[in-house]
Amino acid sequence: MKLSPRARRAAVAAGAGIGTAGALVAVLMLGAAAALALIGIVFVLVWPLAAVIKHLADEPINHASASIAAYAAGVVLCLPGVARLFTWGAAGLAVIVVAGAAFAALDLLLSAGTTRAGDRRTDEPVVSAEQALEDEKLIARLQCPLSIEELCGVWRETTQTLASGAGVRDRQAVAEVRRICLDEFERRNPEGFLQWIEAGAPSNPGVYLLPDRGPGAP
Repeated sequence: MKLSPRARRAAVAAGAGIGTAGALVAVLMLGAAAALALIGIVFVLVWPLAAVIKHLADEPINHASASIAAYAAGVVLCLPGVARLFTWGAAGLAVIVVAGAAFAALDLLLSAGTTRAGDRRTDEPVVSAEQALEDEKLIARLQCPLSIEELCGVWRETTQTLASGAGVRDRQAVAEVRRICLDEFERRNPEGFLQWIEAGAPSNPGVYLLPDRGPGAP
């Protein structure tokens, strides 16, 4: 049976808790000096062996040789401690269960906190289907029963919207509306549109695009 990612992560965390408990018991059994010596010996023996295996393996091994050696040394230290816990009977089993459950719970709390922090870092809310439909309807209305004078008014309003510091969603809608306005300006009055663009596209395009007004009009 294939476990879910959350279940696999909880199992790994529980294993780390049990291994930590075993390592502590092993240190108590052997003494700190002997435990360090055991770790050092295993590390020195496994490191070159891991390097050879990485070199000969058909599939790439992502972990560094030193990391593999460190993991092996930790496992070797944990095993006698876990074995001793089992010899303690109910007390040892209780220590194993408590250590595994504590690490699994800690991992669950940390992962939940990371998820909440990621949600808080989301700068913009998700656009709902209703909001997207409203934007589409607005754009559809601009295609395009509006007169060129009304389109010039829309252009001025969107200029004010951008100047007021619109959000990402609003900027996307404004960009689409202004694209439609530009297409209509060019289609309906190509000469005035060109003059407006050459003038730097000022915020009031009606000065260049409306038939009864022009750059020299009062």
